[in-house]
This record gives sequence, structure tokens and C-alpha cells, in this order.
Amino acid sequence: MKMHKSLWVLMVAVVSAFALAACGGGGGGGGGGGGASTTIEIASDGENLAYDKKEFTVPTGQTITVTFKNTSTAQQHNIVIVKGGEDVAAKVDEEAINAGPPDFLPADRTNIIAATKMLGPGGSETITFTAPAPGTYVFLCTYPAHYAGGMKGVMTVAP
Repeated sequence: MKMHKSLWVLMVAVVSAFALAACGGGGGGGGGGGGASTTIEIASDGENLAYDKKEFTVPTGQTITVTFKNTSTAQQHNIVIVKGGEDVAAKVDEEAINAGPPDFLPADRTNIIAATKMLGPGGSETITFTAPAPGTYVFLCTYPAHYAGGMKGVMTVAP
């Protein structure tokens, strides 16, 4: 009888371990199987008019999550990813400055893939979007004079 009880306890432990492993694997696999995603973290470069990443690459069609953190102690910043290169970025920047506070974002977002609001010192925001067609896309800060001062970078979308 003692042998049967020990065997029964061992079997319950093994079955429980497999059940827990299946639950853990199913949760992680379900997230990846339901659609691939990429997470990017970008921050302002302290008090400089720059991002800590000048470029990043993502695959086309994937869900992209970008978390932007303003590490400045005095300045406001955002991140705006535009549908094109420097020409589109310059147009969006001009429209954003004309739009003014609080977020310095144009009302017409036709040329914008994704954007955070304007963040004060220490602020953080996460944006999610689907990576567009393969190509090169500029990201910038639309606070007045920040783009002109060099606060920009490039998102490359690979096939």
C-alpha cells in the first residue's frame, strides 16, 4: 500500500509539472504565433538635442511597440515617426510648430505613422503601430528647434 501511495504522489507531481509547463509554453507561444512583434526602447540623450538611438530596424508588417522616455531634467520632447524621409520630416516639423502647444503635432496626421504626446522631464509613453512597407522612415522631436538642432533618427523597415 505504501508503494502505491508513493507511486501515486510521483505520478501527480509529474502530471502537474507537465501541465504547468504546457500552460507556460502555450502563453508565450500564443503571443508569438498570433502575430510577430518587436519592441524598441528609445530615450532622449539627457540635455542634448538627440535620441540615444539614431537608428533601428524592424521587419515589415510586424506590430511595433516603441517606448520613449524623456531623460532630460529640463526640456520637453516627443518622438514622431513620419511616412518618409527628410522632406516629409521637415514638413511635419513645420506643421507641428504651427500647431503649437501642448503637443506640437499637426492636426492632419496623414504623414505620421505614430507619435507620442509632448513629454515633460522624466515622462514616458508607449506607442504601437504596424511596420509599413520596406523603406527608410525618419523619426524626430517636433518641439520647436529640436529637429533643426539634430533630434532625429531613422527607422529602417526591412522585407
